[in-house]
Amino acid sequence: MSLPRRQIDLFLRLTKTGIARQTSQRLLGWGWWLIEPLAMISVYALIFGGLLGVSRVSRIDAYPLFLACALIPWRWFNLAALRGGAALTQNASLLTSMPVSRDAIVLSEQAAVGVQGLTGLPVLAIFMVVYDCVPTWNLLFVPIPIAIMVLLAVGVGYLMCPLSVIIPDVANAWSVSMRVVWFMSPGLYSLEQFPERWRELYSLLNPFVGIFEGVRRPVHDGLPPLWGPLGASFVWAVIAFVVGRWVFKRLSPVCIRML
Repeated sequence: MSLPRRQIDLFLRLTKTGIARQTSQRLLGWGWWLIEPLAMISVYALIFGGLLGVSRVSRIDAYPLFLACALIPWRWFNLAALRGGAALTQNASLLTSMPVSRDAIVLSEQAAVGVQGLTGLPVLAIFMVVYDCVPTWNLLFVPIPIAIMVLLAVGVGYLMCPLSVIIPDVANAWSVSMRVVWFMSPGLYSLEQFPERWRELYSLLNPFVGIFEGVRRPVHDGLPPLWGPLGASFVWAVIAFVVGRWVFKRLSPVCIRML
């Protein structure tokens, strides 16, 4: 068996292990992958849409669907970045006992989260049915922002992976910073609420603007994505991947000796 084939087999086995790790110790197993996003959307819709009146102030129809278009890719990204970042420590015994591809270790964690993330997409379909949103051909654009989000998550995962070994507090710092980024991104509110004179710069500097709007406009509004912000998101994703991959390649051998 050739080395690439062995690494592919390793990647598939690790992906299955990662999926099993997330479902085997839960009573409802895979069911939680649908329940968790539904619960998150319901809580945010109740607090921000109902109690705080964000949907009334912003005049947003079908606010739970509006939220879902951002929360589902956001949750996918956050889980992928965290799981990818913990890949070396999670598989320390394997890495220190036999020669294996470090890339296969990281990417298998990302793939396992990807399977979980894909199960969140039917939630969008459920809310579209509930709120009588008529599907349009623009739904065919949805895979584009999802693919950009995955590339961004892989890059961030690569970057966090060695840093999490060298600096154990990285994961905690990441969780805190991501809460700030979430509230600074148009997930709970519409892009139109951001001051118009700063909107273009905001869309260029925040990669989640293009990703959220890239899902929301085809699903919630029946419109094509905003190609400018989506292009900026793609540039950020490529930068994250190149930088993260470079850092991972340079530091991961050192990190394995530290495990």
